[in-house]
Formats: sequence, structure tokens, C-alpha cells
Amino acid sequence: MKKQLPVILLGAILSFNAHAQTILGVDVYHGDDPITWSSAKSAGYGFAWCKSTQGTTYTDPNFATNMSAGVTAKEYMGAYHYATPENDSAVTEAKYFVKIAGSYMKPGFLPPALDLEDPVSGPTLASSFTSAALTAWVNTFCSTVQSLTGVAPLIYTEGSIANYLQSSVTKYGLWTADPDGSTTATPSSTYLGVWKTWMFKQYSWNANVPGLASSPNSDADVFNGDSTAFKTLIGGSAVTPAFTSNVRSGCVGLVVKYTDKSTSTGTITGYKWTFQGGSPATSTSASPTVTYTASGSYNVSEVVTSTTGKDSITSTAYINVIPTASLPMSETFQSSTFPPAGWTLNYPSPGDSAWQLCTAVGYSSTQCMYFPANCGNSGNIAGERQQIYTPDFSFTGVTNAQMSFEVAYEPSNLTSTPAYSDTLVIYYSTDCGTTWNQIYSKGGATLCTTGSTTGAGTDVVTMSRGKCFQPPSTSAWRKDSISLSAVNGQSSVMFSFENRSGWGNMTYLDNINIDVASPSSIQAIVDNYKVKVYPNPSKGLFTMQIQNALSTHEKLHVGVYNLLGEQIFAESSNNNSELAIDMSTQANGIYFYRVMTEEGNKFVAEGKLVVQK
Repeated sequence: MKKQLPVILLGAILSFNAHAQTILGVDVYHGDDPITWSSAKSAGYGFAWCKSTQGTTYTDPNFATNMSAGVTAKEYMGAYHYATPENDSAVTEAKYFVKIAGSYMKPGFLPPALDLEDPVSGPTLASSFTSAALTAWVNTFCSTVQSLTGVAPLIYTEGSIANYLQSSVTKYGLWTADPDGSTTATPSSTYLGVWKTWMFKQYSWNANVPGLASSPNSDADVFNGDSTAFKTLIGGSAVTPAFTSNVRSGCVGLVVKYTDKSTSTGTITGYKWTFQGGSPATSTSASPTVTYTASGSYNVSEVVTSTTGKDSITSTAYINVIPTASLPMSETFQSSTFPPAGWTLNYPSPGDSAWQLCTAVGYSSTQCMYFPANCGNSGNIAGERQQIYTPDFSFTGVTNAQMSFEVAYEPSNLTSTPAYSDTLVIYYSTDCGTTWNQIYSKGGATLCTTGSTTGAGTDVVTMSRGKCFQPPSTSAWRKDSISLSAVNGQSSVMFSFENRSGWGNMTYLDNINIDVASPSSIQAIVDNYKVKVYPNPSKGLFTMQIQNALSTHEKLHVGVYNLLGEQIFAESSNNNSELAIDMSTQANGIYFYRVMTEEGNKFVAEGKLVVQK
């Protein structure tokens, strides 16, 4: 494209202009707006690619609007990405492209396209890359997009770059920039470069296209083939089935309201739904309501009939009905199956990263759960939040529950702006995930379990960002505990472990336990310890004195909790020592402390702290 931030709109219509087999289209970006797509279509411009992204952070502000309007005008739409290989890795750019435009990379849409041009300012690509290096970048971008979407992209470029690339790129179709003004002339080898043929040709940078505000200075394109070839390329049909629902996950008794979102070149005349595990099991409504009375993962199928055709769609494991599990819970992540039975991953946007099974390291084992995309070769996901949900538990009759887990984390950089650090947040829900209540939040230096940052010797070299944290031993882990008094007596309780990314470093979790019995019935109370807290009440500064008659050197964990069960203080301490507990920032009121042994997880003492200022 001749613009740095171009948008290509490919609205494919199957009724063409006076040249019966000349299939024309346009490429646009937000500078071409406003666009009246019906006018462009009526004038015979039957396809359109919209620019979606550039680099790893830019999204064309009108991309979504243009795609939606084009689809409404019954054009076949496509998306393209403006490459900046001089700035970013091919994998990072490809993932960003798919994240923004991936929903349009499927049958019924034009193939995604890579816009490969020399930078508007600065050295040319040939000056910055060897032919082999630039070829490798292009192939990596295209193969990444294809692996994520199942669709092979096209490459848009001009003659000098087409000749500079090596022949391995020719497995991807060519969209050549040859603005000779002719919709019928075949591009010469000067424009084809290493390709022997072409798929699309940008034949004008000054086209008069009705409906485009940029006319008569619009980009126009022509497809190299007839209508049959074009229909084969887009892989679409006269009917494109699609549906949405108000929820996809919930507890037994889940009620789901479905809404048909299918499109057709004709008029839709009928629906036939099949709901595995649902009641009713079938429906002919456009918007059925279905109830699920047993836990499990269920498929949903829809057959759509119109005056111009018939097609179907099946979404595998579309509905997840969360099972009920028994307490106490102990999850050590030693199985090869992930998520564990009854656990559910939640990543709100397609292409998002997720919690994964780590098979390289664990706490006193070789497996745990971790979030690798905070580091490694993923694109910058700062600001994203992804969760993993536990099964549903009954706390009926429970009066003394506690969650504990091992965590390992080391920030990447706390001094930069913004800081490259991440946060772990834990929630509970008593209404099967409709609402969530926070009970734990630690990030950056507070979450850090090594007392250090990058370069302290606990990092390992992995992937493109260089150093990513991997705990070298159990000493790089910390046991954290949370009082669950807030859910005492509740009949339905789920927990959510959320990663809030600052694109900092990998977070590791292991040995997640929920202990529901009283301490004396499940573990030996340590009678040899004496714990004193003074002054109590105080204005917020307490001293805890811990003495052990046997003079052992077992390490202890001290936690302080508010009335909601939220942990507001955690510290490790040796026996026969004094620990300062600073509650000066907390409001007046009653708080609870609990002291446990770290290694044996034995109960030592618990009591109240009273803050009176």
C-alpha cells in the first residue's frame, strides 16, 4: 500500500461489473473513511481487505467498524497487517495480528494478508536485513498466522522486495503492487520477483471508487481468476452459520440463552439446533433457552437453511458445567492432564495466553502450574487478565477452612516505567462465578519469593526475551496461606486464580490445598511453642515473640487476616525470635493471626490483634 497505515477492504460480491470475469476490489485504511459500502459494491468493487494492525501495539481505529459495515453490505471481508520487521519479531507481530483480527480469518472471508513495505523513514528492508533474514521473518510470520488460524496468509509487496526475497516464500500467495491502471494486464517479472504467478494485483493508487471518501485517490485491486476460483479461495458458502450465548460456563442447573448470528446471501428460513447434555436436546427456534442439569463439557450444533443454501456448525466443548468436588482439596499438578479434572481455564479474548502445566520444575517435584506468557516469546500482554477456576465445593458445616499453596515468582524489572512485574489475585464466588470476591492479591516485590530481580542468579535463558525466571530450588518458593472464614457454611464455593500481567516474568503455583477440619483433628498441635503478642491492643505496631522449648530451628509462617478472611500480612520467622507486625495502615478493629510451621504445616497458635488508634 502506498500509505504507512493502510487498510484494505475486500468486499467480495458475486455479481460483477461490465467485465464479467474481472473481480475488482479496494484496499483502504481509516484515512479513506467515511465509506458507504453499498455504493462501492453497486459500482462493482466486490472485495475489500481492511487494515487491522501495525507492529505490536497499533490497531486501525476504524477496523472493526469497517469490517462490520462491509459484512452488513454482504461483502466478503479480509484483514491485513502492516509489518515492521525492523522493530519487532515475526512471532510477536503475528500473534498481535491474530489477536485483533483472528475472528475474520475463517471460511467466508478473504485470507489474511501481510503488508511488507519499506519503512516510510529510515533504511530500506534490504539495507536492514539480508535476503535470508528477511525471508525467514516473512516465513515465520506467515507460518505463525497459519498455525493459529488454519488459514495461509497472502503477502502484499512491491517489485524490489519481491525480487529480494528467496523462493521459499512462494508457498504463500502474492498480492503485487503494480499500479499500471490496467485490470487485465499481467504483471511482469519485475513485479513478480521470485513468484511465478500472482493472486491479486493492486492496479491503481488513484481510482475513482464510489462510496470512498478518498476517491479519486483510492487504492483498487483485481483478482487473478474467475468467480469459481474466487469462491474457492474464500471457502465460504451461501450460508455462514454462527451463534453466541449469554454464558458458557456455570454450575449444575446452568441456564443458557442462545442467539443465532448466521448470515446468508439469501433469506434464512430455518434452524435446527442440537444440544448435547441439554434440555431441550433440540430446537428450531432462532433464540432457544437450554438448561444443563449434569456436570460436563458439551457440544452445540446448529444447522441453518436459507433460500440460497444450507450449512452447519458444531462447537466442541462449548458449554462447561462445573462439577461439584469434595473437600478437603489437594492439587499437586502431577498428572499429565491439564487443566486438572473439574478445573476450567478462562481467557476472555481469543488468542489470549493461559495458565499451563509446567513439566520442568515444581516444588519438590518436576511439575506445577505456571503462567509462561508473562515472559518468553509471547507478545506484550501487559494489562491482560486470565483465570483458572476450581470445581464447585460445599462448605456446609465448615467453620475453620484455610487455603495454602506454594508460589514462586521474581519480577523482571521494578525500576522501569512501566515496571515489568505481575500480580497474582485469588477470588471466591458463592454464585457459581456470577460475582467474585477478592481474598488475596500480591504483585511485584510483594509477590517476589527470591528477594531479588533479574540477574540475581535464579533466572534461566529462554526464548526471545532472554531471561525468564525459573525457580532453581525449593528455597525460591514461598508458602502462602489464606483464611477462608468468609465462606463458612456456604453450599457452593468456587475459587479463581487470576494472573494480571505486567509482562514481567513467569509465575509458578504448586500444592494448592484447602483444609477444612479443625487444626487439632488433622495435624499435631505443636505444644512446645509459646507465642506472645504485645502491646495488644495497640495503635498498629505489634511485636510477636515466639519461643520453642526444644530450641529447634523450624521455620514458621505468620499470617494476619481481616474479618473477611483476606490475608493482609504474611511473614516467615524463626522460632525463639521476635517479629514486628506493622498494622499502622489498617483501620481500627479486630484482626486474627495464625502461626503455622512452614515445612510440616502444623498449627502453632492463633489469636486476635486489636488496632485502636
